[in-house]
Amino acid sequence: MSGESALHIRLVECLERHVHERHPTERGLLMLLDHDSYGRDRPHRVNGYCPDLFASDLPATFEILGEAKTGPDLERPRSHAQIAAFLDHLSLQACGWFYLCVPPLSVGRGRQLLKRLRTPSRALVNVEVITLG
Repeated sequence: MSGESALHIRLVECLERHVHERHPTERGLLMLLDHDSYGRDRPHRVNGYCPDLFASDLPATFEILGEAKTGPDLERPRSHAQIAAFLDHLSLQACGWFYLCVPPLSVGRGRQLLKRLRTPSRALVNVEVITLG
């Protein structure tokens, strides 16, 4: 994460808070973030891309991937390919969640992008756009 903008770091921290609040578990939640506070415990690559957040309950009954995007980054073709790759991976899980965290002014664009990327094969993935707040 070194070299990331202060906004991107705040978006990743927002993802972390949201997942902890939304997915409390009795037996624990394995969470890895692409954030300096996690040291070397970073998310593994998924279909060639490293998500900002990976989480799963223990024992695994669901899997969560999260991605933080600034406004300009949300428009890049690489970001679209990355999100599509994450949705493809999650579509193979018994229960998959994808969270996209964007700045407040990019929420509409984030929803539009996810709607466009939700093909029939990805329809069972739970998706949500979240923002700072």
